[in-house]
Amino acid sequence: MTPERYQQIGDLYHAALEIDAAERAAFLERECAADEDLRREVESLIASHEQSADFIAIPAISVAAELLAAREAEGPKGQVVGRYRVLSLIGSGGMGRVYLAEDTGLGRRVALKLLPEHFTHDKNQVQRFRQEALAASALNHPNILTVYEIGEWHGRDFIATEFVEGVTLRTRMRRKLSLSAAIDI
Repeated sequence: MTPERYQQIGDLYHAALEIDAAERAAFLERECAADEDLRREVESLIASHEQSADFIAIPAISVAAELLAAREAEGPKGQVVGRYRVLSLIGSGGMGRVYLAEDTGLGRRVALKLLPEHFTHDKNQVQRFRQEALAASALNHPNILTVYEIGEWHGRDFIATEFVEGVTLRTRMRRKLSLSAAIDI
């Protein structure tokens, strides 16, 4: 590779970093024109930059939480959390695991989100979890789950919400949607 080519790649790379991430693709398409090799080089550098920035920016507690969550078994499957009998794991994320559970009082299925055990001593994480529950409970919209209860079980906060069978919003958004379907979401 020539020194001029290195300079060209470097200049585009630095210029692209100054642009909002949402506008980078259009910028690179315009600046690289038909030079696919140039675009690939710049995109590769940007990806490496973002990956290294994420590595530095991700707090160690988040990494530790992911590792601990990955090592946990099925959690409280079969146990009764509050008045909810845990049936199965639905999914997990940064703020806890979500289980399919049965409301033993009303006989309905619910989604039960439990704050991870390793967050129970972190006041900020507990507060964030509770704020999430309170914010969701204050909303009334057909596309937002109804919060049934906010509670505590063995020192762990939980949120019980309506259970909606189907695909997740993330999965649905990955599919090609018509304009009207996207607007409905």
